[in-house]
Amino acid sequence: MKEKGLYIIAIIGSIICFIGDNLLGFFTPTPNFGNKIVGISFSYEWAEVDPARFAVAGFLGVVALIMIFAGMYAVYLRMKNNGDNLSKPFLLSSFLFVSVGTLYHNVFAITAYIFNRLSPGGIEDAQVLSMEVFNTFIIVGALAAVGYAGLVIMFFVSSLRGSIYPHRYMCLINPFIIMVLSLMLSKILPQTPLVNGFLGMGQQSIGLFITFVALYMTSKERIG
Repeated sequence: MKEKGLYIIAIIGSIICFIGDNLLGFFTPTPNFGNKIVGISFSYEWAEVDPARFAVAGFLGVVALIMIFAGMYAVYLRMKNNGDNLSKPFLLSSFLFVSVGTLYHNVFAITAYIFNRLSPGGIEDAQVLSMEVFNTFIIVGALAAVGYAGLVIMFFVSSLRGSIYPHRYMCLINPFIIMVLSLMLSKILPQTPLVNGFLGMGQQSIGLFITFVALYMTSKERIG
């Protein structure tokens, strides 16, 4: 199996995910509109665009996460080949993250779509209903978060063991670490569509993209 090929698929998936994130997030944030617990800044500007934009965002999220799993599988094979006993738990966590993450991503898209379609009848009512839908169904995000937490922790531990990267100091190239740095920047910088879309909504896809590029650069011709 071509290891580099799996990472290329995952890199493309990360880019597609980033595009989907920005179809949802490249707007001026509205401070009193959104769920502050998960740190996502929603926008009243959602009412001003074609609702098809949010349908496309949801579709791209599903396609992207399926492609991203190819990279997770390549990491599993690398860990397995190096005799790492975390390889199977890592694969299970990755599957949980990707499978539930598709629904998690679509909850955001559906929230934006509902707000867009209802806003002509009144911004306040549209906000209330869309946030009720978001808060009701985003609980599924807890499962995706569990999977993501598991995979990034095991990724870090296995990197320190030398099972993933050729050098242990490369453990800092971890999707979660990059994601946190991106989120921190999004809170420090002025709240603009660029900051909200690229660093706020796109933080996870950025972390995955950089990590998969590093994995690609350290990959062998064949694996498994």
